[in-house]
Amino acid sequence: MYNPSIDAIGRQMGPVNDRRNILIVDDDAINRMVVRVLMERRNYRVLEAASGPEALEMIKGETFDVVLMDLSMPGMDGLETTRRIRGDDARNLLPVVALTAHTSPKEQKMCMQAGMNAVLRKPFEAEQVDRLLELLDHSTKGPGA
Repeated sequence: MYNPSIDAIGRQMGPVNDRRNILIVDDDAINRMVVRVLMERRNYRVLEAASGPEALEMIKGETFDVVLMDLSMPGMDGLETTRRIRGDDARNLLPVVALTAHTSPKEQKMCMQAGMNAVLRKPFEAEQVDRLLELLDHSTKGPGA
């Protein structure tokens, strides 16, 4: 059973209300686990979705600080999932970051056109997410946030 106060390797975590909520969306369980462990070590609260439709359902019932979205998923891919998030007036400002090994200028442009805020190339460092969240906080809340 999932316990949000215990991380993936059994360590007690800080209070949930002091931690950022991250949703990882990836059809590959190993990729989700790697990202979850990496982010829990930085004291993020991490929830996981294995598909676009599952992510959309989770976003309806939970507040997230950022969504880390894989692009290549069967059925509804990360681009379409992001478009649907952007189509929801209640959630359209939620930061969505692409997680992908594909980082050509064309693919980055497709991510931005779908409404993603940024692209992180796999593999990535946890510090990159920290810096990215700081930038997203500043851009969505304005200077001095």
